[in-house]
Order: sequence, then structure tokens, then C-alpha cells
Amino acid sequence: MATTITPDPATPARRDRWARLKSSTLVRVVQAYGSTQSGNNASGLAFNAFMAMFPMILGALAVIGLVLGSPGIRRQAQSLVLRTFPGRSGAELSAVVTNDLRHYAGLLGIVGILGLLWGCTNFFASLEFCLGRIFDIGQRGFLRQRAMGAVMMLALVAALLVAIGATTLMNLVPVMAGLGPLAGFLAMALLMLVIYRLVPNRTFRLRELWPGAVLAGLLIELITLLFPLYAKLAHGFDTYGQSLALFFLLATWLAFLSQFILIGAVWNRVRLGEKFTASGLLASLPTTASSDSSSSAAASPSTAAPSPSAAASSPTTASSPST
Repeated sequence: MATTITPDPATPARRDRWARLKSSTLVRVVQAYGSTQSGNNASGLAFNAFMAMFPMILGALAVIGLVLGSPGIRRQAQSLVLRTFPGRSGAELSAVVTNDLRHYAGLLGIVGILGLLWGCTNFFASLEFCLGRIFDIGQRGFLRQRAMGAVMMLALVAALLVAIGATTLMNLVPVMAGLGPLAGFLAMALLMLVIYRLVPNRTFRLRELWPGAVLAGLLIELITLLFPLYAKLAHGFDTYGQSLALFFLLATWLAFLSQFILIGAVWNRVRLGEKFTASGLLASLPTTASSDSSSSAAASPSTAAPSPSAAASSPTTASSPST
């Protein structure tokens, strides 16, 4: 006697839920993050950021010393630069910069500005490569890439001056004293928006970029606020010396920072799909395969269409009897 198997009525609903889960934005972001090798690229980006960090700090402090004339505002600006680093790392860097390097201020000012220029251009060249892998676009040429890095360096200096003004305003107005985390989140989100707009070798509309910028800014601000807890849990590094502890803390923070920058870019890529617009800031336009084929076809018309003599001789050749 044959047994009739009744299908489970919950199976189609379960399949629908699984299909909806696989097509959700979060799952697609995770898949795109893995397929573009963004985790490995973030490690390289963090390494470049770490190598460029100290020249960028010296350069930023040198620029602040040249732009700001008041000693009080200059000290506040230097403190703001060093407070961007998490935990006690900012205090350690402050001790190195303000005490050990004070006697060489003139020479280090020149070296710092040159280091700021070279470190920024190297970092943004690496960031352009990572974003190019995410959006599947090529990189600029060497000179255009360095010019883009210089433009981004000026944008960073301008953002730093705006942050100094906002911090000074919050210190003067007691009601705004508790808005530090909100101001940090807005500053990070705005910085991410500028990066996503100018660094890739393509141009996007701002309304297409703000969701990823908000996500990256929120994650960066959260890790900055929670990082002192991580530093407290990892206090065992002090056993091997404060310098080694500072190295591990900064390397870990930069690794998180690089991951979050690329996560925001992947989020935008999943939302946009292939909706790219014109070429970006100082872009190097790549030559596509279709344009190459069309140009080669236009340059050799004999291969595209046979000549009249060949067309006339081909039937005779085809109908000639074999000997």
C-alpha cells in the first residue's frame, strides 16, 4: 500500500522567509564585503594609516602653529588634535610632541609639513585603491592621485579648523557642554561624506552617499567612545612597557577605523548597484573594451565587410569541382 506524503505547509513560508533574508540589505552587504576582499584591504589601509600617522600629526601641529597666532587657541587646537586618538594614547602622544620635540620645533615644522603632504597622499592613494575594489573602478594616474591627496589634505585641515571653532563654542556656552558625542558623530559623518564623494575615481550625488556616511560615522564614534573600555581590559600590555601598549592600542583603533570606512562604502555600493555618474575629482578615465573594439572596427573596415572582388570570387571558389 503506497504511503501518501503530505507536504509540510510551513515549508513554502520558510523558503520565502529564507529568500527574503538572503535578499535583505544586511546580508547583501556582508556578501559584498567578503567578495570585494574589504577585510584584507582594510588591514592594508590601517597599516598605511599607522605609518602616516606621526608625520600627519607633526604636520597638522605645524600648520596649526602657522595659522593660529594666539598661544591659548594654539594649545587648545593641539589638544583637540591629540584627543582624536582613543584612550590614553592621546596623552602619550601629547607628551612626546610637547616635551620631547619642543627643542626642534623649527626643523620639525618643515619636516612635519612635508610629512603631512606625503603621508596624506599615500593614505588617500591606498584608500582610493580600497574604494576602487568596492565600486569596481580603476585608479587615477600617479600625478592625479597625488593631487587628489593634496586636495583631501586641505579638506582635512579645513575640517580641523571647523572642529576647533565648534569646540571653542561649546566650551563658551555651558548648555552645549554635553553635546560632545553628537558633535563628534556629525563631524565624522561629514568627513565620511567628503571622502566618499572625492576619493573614488567616480562621482556620486550626495544623496546617494549619505546613508553609508552616517553608518560609518556612527560606528567610528561608537568605537571611539567605547575604546577606553577596551584599553582598560587590555591593561596587561603595560607589563611590556608603555610604548608597546601605545602601539597595540593605536594599531587596533586604526584597524577598526579602516573597517568602518569600508563598511560604509560597501553599504553605499549595495544600495546603488551600478548607478555611477561622471568621472570623479581629477579622474583618469579608463578606456573600456567596447570603445577599443569599436575603434578597431572603425580603423579596419576591410575586416568588417568583405571587398567587392572577394565577394565576387567567393562563389566561384565554392563551386569549383575537386580534382
